[in-house]
Amino acid sequence: MKKYSSALWTDQNLLDLIRQEDNHVAFSELYDRNWQFLYNSVYNILRHHEDAMDICQALFVWVWENRQSIVIKTNFRAYLYVAAKYKVANMIRSGKVRESLFENVNFENIQNETFDVLEVKELKNLIRQLINELPPKCREIFVMSRDQGLTHKQIANKLNLSEKTVDEQISRALSKLRGPLGNLASYMFYL
Repeated sequence: MKKYSSALWTDQNLLDLIRQEDNHVAFSELYDRNWQFLYNSVYNILRHHEDAMDICQALFVWVWENRQSIVIKTNFRAYLYVAAKYKVANMIRSGKVRESLFENVNFENIQNETFDVLEVKELKNLIRQLINELPPKCREIFVMSRDQGLTHKQIANKLNLSEKTVDEQISRALSKLRGPLGNLASYMFYL
């Protein structure tokens, strides 16, 4: 089996081979080069091995299935990272993440100058305070989703509401939580 040296073959070169020739060896090389980075990125957000593996697998399957039409304007690794963030956000929004809200965020690994001023403990307290300030029904639905790990359908059944109402309440909660956090809002996709 032919191996593609990273010194001679960039990720973009490999993508071109995959696109033009359906080259499985090039795809395997691309996967080998980027899998661990992608897994670590997703795992650092979710802190759940199986979910991180599922997202990584789904992204690489998507790349293979869409190899003819995929357009990457940055580098492949950056593209994977952004795609993974969207997958994680969608997984969390859909209620498929079962971890507690605060267990999902790996606060100790977040490195940003903003956290020099606002310590991690203060951020957790701020998030808790913002959740407590939500309207009662909105707060109840949000906590059931994030802390209890219930899906939107389970919440709807339990509270005798439509799934659309649950979706709207969770969207409303996320919107209200993002607003006061200002430049920290980029970390709210963990919710």
